[in-house]
Amino acid sequence: MGYICALTVIVLGSLSRADDLAGLDEIEAGLNSVEAHAYAYDLFTNDSKFNSVLEGIESGNADWIRIGKHLEQYNVGGMATDLAISFAKAVQSNPSYSLSVMSDYEVWWSCSVPLLEPTKAEFDSFIESTIIALEKLDDIKVFEKQKSCLDALEKARNFSENEWPDNI
Repeated sequence: MGYICALTVIVLGSLSRADDLAGLDEIEAGLNSVEAHAYAYDLFTNDSKFNSVLEGIESGNADWIRIGKHLEQYNVGGMATDLAISFAKAVQSNPSYSLSVMSDYEVWWSCSVPLLEPTKAEFDSFIESTIIALEKLDDIKVFEKQKSCLDALEKARNFSENEWPDNI
């Protein structure tokens, strides 16, 4: 009986991963097509699909981050802001890969707590979670970006501790 349950869990988990890969393949094909800009717009205006992309990026999955970086070239509506916030959250989940694909400006922006109208608790939680992830990182290839990110987070922490407005 235990083997049947375990097999069911493995099969269902594999099917779920296969669905994720199918979504990735479909999106990648759309972004590599002649109609890539229109595809990006359609993706952005389909809340369910676009939210799945954002969640994939935030999970730190390198394939989803790569898709997000591909989407960046299409400036559609508020897509750039949504993607940037998701990249910032991806630093918490996969700091090595996230930092490796970011420009210096993107690192600075991502580590400056780019949340839209956060509460102080959300702001502080973002800072702490990102610092914890970065302090565990031991990757010489992204050392300078890691240091830059930690510096930006410390400035944000200082703001939170000393300058957070009471009326927010």
